[in-house]
Amino acid sequence: MSARGTRRLLNLYPPAWRARYGDELEALMADAGGGGRVPWRSRADVVAAAMRERLRDAGLSGDAPPADQARGGVLLVLAAWALFVVAGASVQKFSEQWQAATPAADRAVPAGAYATLVGGALAGGLAVVAGVLLALPALRAFARGGGVATVRGWLLVAGVLTAVALPATVGLVAWAHGLTARQRAGYSLAYSLGFLGWGLLVAACLGAWTLAAVAVARRMSWPAPVLRAEVWLAVGVTSAMLVMTAATAVWWRALAESAPWFFRHGPVGRYGPTTLASQLGLSVAAMVAATFLGLAGSWRAMRGNAGHSEPGSHPILNNG
Repeated sequence: MSARGTRRLLNLYPPAWRARYGDELEALMADAGGGGRVPWRSRADVVAAAMRERLRDAGLSGDAPPADQARGGVLLVLAAWALFVVAGASVQKFSEQWQAATPAADRAVPAGAYATLVGGALAGGLAVVAGVLLALPALRAFARGGGVATVRGWLLVAGVLTAVALPATVGLVAWAHGLTARQRAGYSLAYSLGFLGWGLLVAACLGAWTLAAVAVARRMSWPAPVLRAEVWLAVGVTSAMLVMTAATAVWWRALAESAPWFFRHGPVGRYGPTTLASQLGLSVAAMVAATFLGLAGSWRAMRGNAGHSEPGSHPILNNG
C-alpha cells in the first residue's frame, strides 16, 4: 500500500489518537501488507475502528467519559437544530399562502397549529441563544489561549460563505420586490431557481457556522455548572423540535381535510398539478430527521449528565 493510501487511512482517526498511536498503526498496516497491498479486510477494519474512535472522540459512544458524552450530546442537538431551522424555513416558505387557500370556517385548527409552530421556533431559538451566552466566558478563555488557530479553517469557510450570502440576500429581496405574488409563489422559473440557489447557499452558511461552533466547543474547557445547564437547554431545544414537528403534522392534516387544493397550487376548490405536497414533504421529512437526531443527542447528554464512576464522585461535577 502506498504511503499516501496509508496516510489517508490514518487521517480518518482523531488528531489526538493519531499523535499517540499513528506510528504504531502505520507499522501494523505495513506488516499486514507484507511490503505490498494491504488486504481489503484489514483496511475495512481500520476504517471501522477509525469511525468508532471518531464517535468516542465526539462523546457519542457508550464508552466515552460521561462528561464527554454530555458535551457530545449537546453538540449533536445543536447540529440537529441547524438542520431543523433549514427545514422549518422551507416549510414556512412553501406554506405562506395557506390562509388565502383555506375557507374561513376551517382556519381555526391549522391557525392554532401554525401559531404553535412559530412559538416553538421562538422557544428553541431562545434556548440556543441562552446556550451561546452561557458559553461566552469559556469561549473568551479559549480565544485568549490561542485556540482560534486550531479552528481557523472552519471559521474561514464560514466567513467566506457569509460574505457571499449577504449580498445574495440583498439581491434576492430586491428581485422579489419587482415580482408579483403569483411569480414569487412559484410561477416564475427564473426566480424559483434563484431562490433555490439562495436557499442552498444559506443552508451551507448555517451548516458551516454550526460545524465551526462544534469544532470550537469540542476544544473548549467547559466548567461543570455550564455543562449541566447546557444539557438542560439541549433538552429544551429538543422538546421545541418535538412540539414543532407535531404542530406541523396537525397543520398538514387540517389543510389536507379542509383545503386539499392548497397542496396542488390550484385555485380554491379546484385541483392542479401536484407539486407543493412533494416540496413540503421533503421539508417535513428533514424536520422529522432533525427531531430524531435531537432526541439521540438529548439522550446522550442526559446519560452523561447522570453518569458516575463511583459513589460520591460525579465526572461532570468534577470537570473543570
